[in-house]
Amino acid sequence: MAAAPLDEAKAKNILRQVEFYFSDSNLPRDKFLKKTVQESEDGLVSLALICSFSRMKSHLGLNAAVKPDEVPEETVLAVAEVLRRSSSLRVSEDGKRIGRSTVLLKPEEVIEQVDSRTIAASPLPYDVKLEDVESFFAQHGKVNSVRLPRHVADKRHFCGTALIEFSEEADAEKALKESIVYAGAELELKLKKEFDAEREKKKGEFEKVCSNKDASNGSYPKGLIIAFKLKSMQDYEATEQKGADEVASTTEGCEAEVPNSTGSVNEDGEQKTLETVNNNEEKSSDDASENRVQESEEVAIGATAQESKDDGTNGSSGKTIVTREDLKQVFRKFGTVKYIDYRMGEESGYIRFEDPDAATKARAVAVLADEGGLIVKNYIATLEALTGEAEKEYWSLLRGNQERSRENKGGKGRGGKSSRGGKHFGGKRSRQTDPAGGQSNKALKVDAAA
Repeated sequence: MAAAPLDEAKAKNILRQVEFYFSDSNLPRDKFLKKTVQESEDGLVSLALICSFSRMKSHLGLNAAVKPDEVPEETVLAVAEVLRRSSSLRVSEDGKRIGRSTVLLKPEEVIEQVDSRTIAASPLPYDVKLEDVESFFAQHGKVNSVRLPRHVADKRHFCGTALIEFSEEADAEKALKESIVYAGAELELKLKKEFDAEREKKKGEFEKVCSNKDASNGSYPKGLIIAFKLKSMQDYEATEQKGADEVASTTEGCEAEVPNSTGSVNEDGEQKTLETVNNNEEKSSDDASENRVQESEEVAIGATAQESKDDGTNGSSGKTIVTREDLKQVFRKFGTVKYIDYRMGEESGYIRFEDPDAATKARAVAVLADEGGLIVKNYIATLEALTGEAEKEYWSLLRGNQERSRENKGGKGRGGKSSRGGKHFGGKRSRQTDPAGGQSNKALKVDAAA
């Protein structure tokens, strides 16, 4: 198929653009294109793919939504004819694939060489055009490429500093020694390495500010917490028997539901919903806060001194007591248990996992069990996901208590020891600090995840 030739102005832009894509300046840093080249046996990639890149579509006048397989063949062949002029590019015989004419050296070595001949120039107008910067610095030596980095705090805008890569390191060194004025302003010139170091520092400061802002706005990791309620096996069996008797008395002449061998009714006897968690959300860990309260959390997860001495029963009633260690043994098989918010002798609490997948597994096993929950000693623990406003409130209260604990660090608690906020969630729990907002340590009423 004969391809209509491109006009000279368009051909010049296309040649320069594709040469840049495969240049030492770009390829080592372009993760997508580098991976595509590395996966190719002969180092050539689809020219239609290259034509679908944003700048190429602009040069070619293609629709912004055009995909690689939608680029007209005549356009690909016309571009191929232009690229055959380049000494740094290699075009396949059929004109449908393109690559470098030379093998790329080790990316680390290439980047080091490129950085040594690249300077950073500022301040430049925020609406400056790349082509204008390139033509301006061409007065000081052959320019390989120009980059206009985005602002650290807003990726939509140019940061005001351009990166100019010269063909020779000597040209870069010469430019650094000169006094250069652009648009009426004297430019501050420095090596790219210095610019990179300053930019990394700014990024770190910006991320720190964003992290603090997110914390104050209630940003928190999702899907890590489940609420549980404990019901004794005796109460459970009594309830099941009562339910079976009621069914039998209201189904005369009909076949009644028959309890299974364990005495529990089948799945139609109670609502069981397998909840799911959005595993595509980025994990947030609040590492700094977690590390500062890690010691107190480990105390909470393990058995307390009193619990370790307890024989597992309530001395006054003879009723078996569930300890945090009992809960840990049951839930640890689903994943790492980060924290157990539970007071021995109560009927409900919270489990916080390190990974949302662990919480999902625990709930899945619980709802599929014949008993409708997990067996802990002679109790059945039914589980609910903490979601929505309930989950947000839990994290908000937790962080508030952690912050107060940090502010009080160094103060003396009872017995002359430094206060560490207690071993339970938010220290000694009360009606004011309980995440449910009601009686202490009761499971929250939550929306079931879809």
